[in-house]
Amino acid sequence: MLQISDDFTLEDIRAIREDFGERHKDGDWEAIAAEIKAGAAEFRRDFAAFIARNSRNN
Repeated sequence: MLQISDDFTLEDIRAIREDFGERHKDGDWEAIAAEIKAGAAEFRRDFAAFIARNSRNN
């Protein structure tokens, strides 16, 4: 399991990349694309919630 530091360092980025590479070393492009799409959807949802909480109009 990944351990991400509080200040999110370059080493954290390398660990994430290596973890992703290990999980997808079989080259299953459909699984790779599905994971990326799921992560992007989660980010969009979290970002929209962040914007809504911090909007000047609220």
